[in-house]
Amino acid sequence: MNTSQLCLGILCLGDASGYEIKKAIEQAFSHFQATSYGSIYPTLAKLTHQGLVSFHEQTQQKRPTKKVFALTEAGRKHFFQTLMSTEPTEQHRSDFLFLMMFAHLLPNEQNRALLEKQTAHLQSELDILERIINECPTLTPGMRFTLEYGIAANRALLQLMQGRSTALLREIDAARSPTASCE
Repeated sequence: MNTSQLCLGILCLGDASGYEIKKAIEQAFSHFQATSYGSIYPTLAKLTHQGLVSFHEQTQQKRPTKKVFALTEAGRKHFFQTLMSTEPTEQHRSDFLFLMMFAHLLPNEQNRALLEKQTAHLQSELDILERIINECPTLTPGMRFTLEYGIAANRALLQLMQGRSTALLREIDAARSPTASCE
C-alpha cells in the first residue's frame, strides 16, 4: 500500500487531521505499513485536488488552525475499489536483516549492539500493539486481527532474538577468518 491508500484507509475510519493520520500510521499500522511523515501532507493535498478527500479548517485555542480531512464519496468508492483489487502479498523490508546478512563482516561489539537495539525495538512495538488492543474498545474485528497478527509476530521474533543472539555471536566468532572483513 502506498501513502495515498493509507490516508484513504484511515479517513475511511473517520475524519482526521494530518497529525492524527501520522499518529495512526505510527501506532495501529506501524507493524505492517510504513510511510514518511513528510509525505502525508503532500499526499493529502493531492487527494484533495483529485476530489477524493475534502477538508475544513478547525480553530483551536492558542494553536494554529488545523485542517481536518474527510473522505468524499468518490474517495470512499476509490478506496473500496483498491480493497477489492489488491492482492494480499506480503513484503518484508528490514535494514536489520540486511545488516545481519553481513554480520560476519562487522565487529562483534557492533553486532551485539544491533541485536540489543532490535530486541528493544521489537519489545517497544509489542508494548504499543498490546496497549492498543487492551485500551481501544472500538476496534473492528479486522483491526483486532491485524493487531493480534502483529503481537504474535513480534512475540515470535522476540523469542528468536532472545534464543539465538548469543549463539549467533559465538558462531560468527568461530567462522571469522582474517580475510572476512570489508575494512
